[in-house]
Amino acid sequence: MADQVSKTLATLAWILIGVIGVVVSAGLIYLLAIFFAAAISVWIKLLVFVGLTGFALLVIVVIRDRVKEAKTDKYKDIEV
Repeated sequence: MADQVSKTLATLAWILIGVIGVVVSAGLIYLLAIFFAAAISVWIKLLVFVGLTGFALLVIVVIRDRVKEAKTDKYKDIEV
């Protein structure tokens, strides 16, 4: 019974994460439209772009390292 409950809760969690992803994506598109339509200096736009790109690259590196670490985890077969 607990296995079915866990599966249902995990499915619900993924659905909610998907909804949040759609909302955040729509908000980002809206903010980008305002950002590029506004009379903002090219230098400021470039700095914001470079900063966001750097942040995105750091997130990718962290995810990549976590996946690599999970593959070689020597404690993954230990049950609590």
